[in-house]
Amino acid sequence: MNARAPGRPRILSRARIVASARHIADNEGLEALTVRRVAQELGTGQASLYRHIADRNELLTLLADDVAVHLPPPKDGPDPRERVIGQWLNAYDYLSQHLWAARIIAEGEHAADSAAAFTRSAVDALAALARVGSGEGGPDQAGIARTYRVLWHLLLGHLLNAHPVGHAHPVHDIAVEREGAGPAKAAETFRDDFAWALPRVLEGLLGTHAS
Repeated sequence: MNARAPGRPRILSRARIVASARHIADNEGLEALTVRRVAQELGTGQASLYRHIADRNELLTLLADDVAVHLPPPKDGPDPRERVIGQWLNAYDYLSQHLWAARIIAEGEHAADSAAAFTRSAVDALAALARVGSGEGGPDQAGIARTYRVLWHLLLGHLLNAHPVGHAHPVHDIAVEREGAGPAKAAETFRDDFAWALPRVLEGLLGTHAS
């Protein structure tokens, strides 16, 4: 029989370590994430974790990779503009649930190989949108790549300004005061701002129609 005997500890794996680290980061913040804290969460010693990861830096890289795997593809549909906007709004919503991930991406120290799938799908969607108004010459590849980078800066800027996750910004407090409500309302305002800015950035860089 393969059943685990009562009281026998579960087998430790990288997947369990990453899941525990993600839980800690989501609920306690990135500063609380240490190898010791993950070991406590898993009910084991630090030495056991070091059989699977080298140090905290590798743990952060694994977390970044885990987040990148779940970045959303473009939305289905015939309208290339709606597909692009939908993908980036979904990315905003996803990362807003894991704000520490936005910080890791912005700091750029922990590259995630799994982000390549999101990059390819986003660039392809932007190319399809650019072809709509590019004429016979086709889309400007350099312009598409630049647009992709600008959208990332726009996304991360809104997330990190809207939520004090290590890059506290006075704009956050101003938004709370302006809306006359708590941080949840301010976060909603920043999300609305991102949704407003996104089509206008696309219009400016690719010549698409904003609304």
